[in-house]
Amino acid sequence: MNIKSLVFIALISVSTTAFAQGNIPFLKKTPAAPDTSKDSYEKLLTDGFIGFGFVLGSSNPGATVTLGESREFVVGIGVGYKFVKWNGIGIDGYYKSTDFFLAQDSTKVLPNNQLHKSEKISFDNFGALAFDRFYIGKFFFDGGFYFDWTFYTKHIMWDTYSFSYGSTTKTIEKQLSFTNATNYGLTFRIGKTEGISLYFNYRLSTLFKSFTPSGTSTAVLYPELPTYVLGIVLAGH
Repeated sequence: MNIKSLVFIALISVSTTAFAQGNIPFLKKTPAAPDTSKDSYEKLLTDGFIGFGFVLGSSNPGATVTLGESREFVVGIGVGYKFVKWNGIGIDGYYKSTDFFLAQDSTKVLPNNQLHKSEKISFDNFGALAFDRFYIGKFFFDGGFYFDWTFYTKHIMWDTYSFSYGSTTKTIEKQLSFTNATNYGLTFRIGKTEGISLYFNYRLSTLFKSFTPSGTSTAVLYPELPTYVLGIVLAGH
């Protein structure tokens, strides 16, 4: 089992435990005597969360993505503090995987013009989100700024060939030289506390950087991929 798989399993385990308990063990406080006053509220909030979304937005010529297939998965833990009953701030830490499935047509240039049965560019990230949250009863709305470090990238191709022992092959190119190491953007969420919420990500940075392919002297900069993701999150607070 590789390091990436171990980290992923560890994050799932911690997030699931935090979600189930409603808090993170190392942040757990000794329960105080219950406050029955009308304006009482819990100030320190901790949770685990897991979510899934789809890539949205227009594609650039040469890098058209297949909407509906292109998707994102996120899992993490968070901590927040309420200044007043209706407002607070927080920080989430997470693992996020985003897959962009490329349309197979004659205009494709990312990362080349070769066509396949299926093809995707994949980004695995560790990231953090700082947010400001507003509460209305059991519902909330928040917005914040996220920053991702892309620690693992892949270009995956599926093709159909005829063999005596099979008919499909999968090719993986790892740690791509044309991707940026970091990206950042804005996140907005609306939903119910201790339940399901909608999230919307708007990436402000570029995913690709200029590079010079081996055997050539000409720098190449690929067209950017869509900047929006819309999805759902299940959280414990």
